[in-house]
Amino acid sequence: MSLVKVVKPEGEREVRRGVLGGAEISQATAGARNIYMGVFRVPAGAQSRPHYHEGCESAVYILSGSLEVRWGDALEHVVRLEPRDLVYVPPRETHVLANLSDTEPAEYVVARDSPHEDSVEVPWAVGGPGAQRP
Repeated sequence: MSLVKVVKPEGEREVRRGVLGGAEISQATAGARNIYMGVFRVPAGAQSRPHYHEGCESAVYILSGSLEVRWGDALEHVVRLEPRDLVYVPPRETHVLANLSDTEPAEYVVARDSPHEDSVEVPWAVGGPGAQRP
């Protein structure tokens, strides 16, 4: 039995936080125990739902397009990401990804120190910047 596992992209699926996912290395797909890596796409003009990742750190590499990332309790911080940018997101940091283009998708790779997707939606932040917790 081979210990190396190749995961080929087989179309896209919508993931819980509102972006499109492609291939991933995870516990479910490769038997991973300590790592998750996936390729995601944010369609032109689209935005993810406010969310955080409960028990893991995330490292993101922008492949194509431009993304605006907002984070913080009221999504009060903002940064623009371009291809080849790397970004670190600590556990439990609420954030939103928005594609700045009306015509081109944005694509990125994410790696986490967890073998599965652990996204938690944050309903109080749905209003975007300035939204308050109940």
